[in-house]
Parts: sequence; C-alpha cells; structure tokens
Amino acid sequence: MLTMNEVNDVFCDALVCDDGYLVFASCWGRDTAIQELLARITLPASEGGISQLSFGGHVSRSSAVKFENYPVKIGSPDRLDKMTGRMPKSNLFGDLVHVWLFDKKVNMPDFVNREAYLLLLPGQGSQDEMAWELVKQVCHLPLLSHWQDNMMNLMREKGWLKQCPGHGINLISIHIEEDELDVEMTRMVQQGQLKTESRSE
Repeated sequence: MLTMNEVNDVFCDALVCDDGYLVFASCWGRDTAIQELLARITLPASEGGISQLSFGGHVSRSSAVKFENYPVKIGSPDRLDKMTGRMPKSNLFGDLVHVWLFDKKVNMPDFVNREAYLLLLPGQGSQDEMAWELVKQVCHLPLLSHWQDNMMNLMREKGWLKQCPGHGINLISIHIEEDELDVEMTRMVQQGQLKTESRSE
C-alpha cells in the first residue's frame, strides 16, 4: 500500500499517471479522511486545496516506478470522476471507504481531441488487440484490421500511443494528432504500406 503525504490515513493500492497527471487511483481510508481528500482536490489553494499529491511506501523491487515522495498532479478537477463504496462494518479493518478517482477518458474517449485511456492489470494479455480496438474508435479515419501492425508502430514512434507503468495497474495512453496522421497515412498508402486488401486475400 502507498501512503498519501497530504492527507493522513489514506492508503492507495493502485495508482497510474500520464505525464505526471493522475489518471487512476484506488484509495482506502476512514470516511472523514476520504471526504477530506475529495474536498481538497476540488478547492483552490487559498481555501486549503491541493493541486498535487505525493505518494510513498513499500513497493516490490519489480516495480518500474519508484514511489518515494512520488509527485502526482491533479490538474483540472473537472476532468476527474469518482466511484465510492464502503466495506461492511464487520470486516477485519473496521469502517473503511473505498474511492476510485479516475480521468473521465478512462470511461469514455474524448472524440473531439482524439484521446483515450486503457487501464490494464500487470501481465494482462491481449494488450495490443485491446489498444487497437480503442485506436479504431478514437481515430477520425476508418482503419482496416490488417493495418494493425503498421499503424501501431507508427503511433508508438510518434508518441500517440504509449505505455505508462504504475503501482498495481498500468495504462495505455492514446492521443492522435489528426492533421499529422492524415499526412502519414497518405504517405503509407503511396508507399504500399497500407493496402485495401490483406496479403492473405
């Protein structure tokens, strides 16, 4: 479990960011601590609000991210959504509240800006296939299934598709630049890298 430096007695069992900004966090704590967290991330600094969280705590040696005073920016609170639940009072740890904080693009792609997030468990299979399906949803141009390898390689090279490791959960971030993609796809069609028929047909 990670600890949160800004709010006492809030613990985090899953966390992932994109370019330093919070995308998903799974947090546990007493009701008062969770309510403090939710209030402070929406308030301005002049009213005790916080624009950045920092996490620390024990993680496995295999973790790709080091969590020791690890800074996480909140950005605009309007971009975040939340889900809350409560553990049964009879559980071993008493009355605990569980809150998931996540960027709204986790649930619904931003089709205007061509952005989306795909959350993945560590070691989860079929990552490329799931990412490709999401790319086809977000892209403003129709993409044929047999273009997958060429298009995914292009998007990785351009930084439009990237993997973000986290604690307990990982992330694939998609951000397509429309104008540049139009140019690149035209080039790839002219060079024969993208064809209307697959090789097996």
